[in-house]
Amino acid sequence: MLLLMSCKKKNTEQESEYSLQLDAVNTIKAEQVIVQLNEKSKELVKAWPEYQKFSDLVSQYQEITLSDALLNSKELSELAKQLRDSIRIESLNIHPVKMRLNVLHSETLRLADMATIPTITEPAVSQENNNIIQAFSALNLKINNINSMEKLNSEISAFVEEVMEEKDSIQPIKKDDPNPSKDSL
Repeated sequence: MLLLMSCKKKNTEQESEYSLQLDAVNTIKAEQVIVQLNEKSKELVKAWPEYQKFSDLVSQYQEITLSDALLNSKELSELAKQLRDSIRIESLNIHPVKMRLNVLHSETLRLADMATIPTITEPAVSQENNNIIQAFSALNLKINNINSMEKLNSEISAFVEEVMEEKDSIQPIKKDDPNPSKDSL
């Protein structure tokens, strides 16, 4: 009996070592890093918990094992759906942002579908992982651009107001008319 338990323990240790080696071999690394939000954009999405949750999970997909990517894919797609359905910030509740959120959700659904395919290949999962990273980066870039545009618009408005105030404060200069009219003669 002791011999059987001893052999069983060795087999379990060997299986876990093999599993660790397999995971090390099947690590997926994203081709590009996730584009991060600038400071002003971080402040904007601070009150959007769905964004925070999705961002935390998707950041793990920068470098993840194949098995973890597939195991977490369902949760990732659910968070993407919640993110898409919960735009809390008025300035982000616009078509270009909604479109990027739909693309992101679609990409996460594809990865979740891959988890159900027993013969899925590592390159296919890796490509889908890159698509998710790119879609999230596109969303972050759009949020950054919206903030930059708002800042630029406010600066332009301030400049125009300043010019208009200066224009109103300048007294028109009256020139002597070099061509007197017939009435004045």
